[in-house]
Amino acid sequence: YLGDSPTLTGMGKTTRSIKRVRSGKLKDIILRTDIVNVYDPSTKKCHKLKIETVVENKANPNFVRRNILTKGVIIKTEKGNARVTSRPGQEGAINAVLIK
Repeated sequence: YLGDSPTLTGMGKTTRSIKRVRSGKLKDIILRTDIVNVYDPSTKKCHKLKIETVVENKANPNFVRRNILTKGVIIKTEKGNARVTSRPGQEGAINAVLIK
């Protein structure tokens, strides 16, 4: 079989899972989180912020209602809207960039 079922990372208290992948390596998967690392291009600094809600998701509009985090989703944070640049179900961290 190719691939695996999607992780569908949601919002809530941070929970993780470790998954064994090809050649015995381990992958850190985020199942739920409410924290994001946000890069501010104007100040060139990173901040750890709380996620308030999902604003827009071009991959699947139904993910907005369910607050599911994927790459490219626009989220609302304390400092404004940010676009997620990492893959939460694959990388083990959620990184985003503030958008103006």
